[in-house]
Amino acid sequence: MPAPQEPTATWQRLSQVFLTGVVAILPLALTIAVLGWIVGLVYSFAGPGSICGRFFRSIGMSVVACEATAYIIGVVVAVLTVFGLGALIEHGAIKRFRSAFDNVLHRVPVLGTVYDASKQMTSIFEPNPESLKSMTPVMCYFGPNRDAGMPALMPTPELVRLGGKEYHIVIIPTAPVPFGGALLMLEKSWVQPAPCGLDELIGIYMSMGVTAPRSLNDSDGQEATPNNSQAALT
Repeated sequence: MPAPQEPTATWQRLSQVFLTGVVAILPLALTIAVLGWIVGLVYSFAGPGSICGRFFRSIGMSVVACEATAYIIGVVVAVLTVFGLGALIEHGAIKRFRSAFDNVLHRVPVLGTVYDASKQMTSIFEPNPESLKSMTPVMCYFGPNRDAGMPALMPTPELVRLGGKEYHIVIIPTAPVPFGGALLMLEKSWVQPAPCGLDELIGIYMSMGVTAPRSLNDSDGQEATPNNSQAALT
């Protein structure tokens, strides 16, 4: 007859099984959380009660009287309009007009700055984004012996010079939604190339660090340096 297990051993076994289940379901939970955040953001911006939603209803009300159907018609019209605009831009039909429009907005003191920043941010979603070519995954180290560090994104290799020192601008993403975060200015020597790509860096934050050992560890125990990352920091 087997000896009964002690309460402590039983509790540890139950805790281990529970934690195993948590780790197994965590990727799906994070995916659902990010998807819910995106859906909520889109709904608040273009839902029936938003300014865009009321505009969509006003488009559809010229066709039908039902508000719900009018909203759907307005959304379809807006999607087709955006799709048509994208097709025209890809074929170069309104390239000159777009360039002239950008130049006009850039000359407006406040509006030009906001428009330029928004254009640079949204350019990362283009099929071949130019802005991503200048973005570099980096590691930011703190302390005299590099006692602490964090993966970050360097949006530009250009340095900021203040008080006789050179600084890098880096973005520290927010886990598990790496679309926001903190913008820091760190001394040049504190910023080193990261041994991972942009997709892997985003995956580290979306997984709340679970994928960090696989993405950041080097098989030889030395810090790996991508060829383009080292060049971007010099």
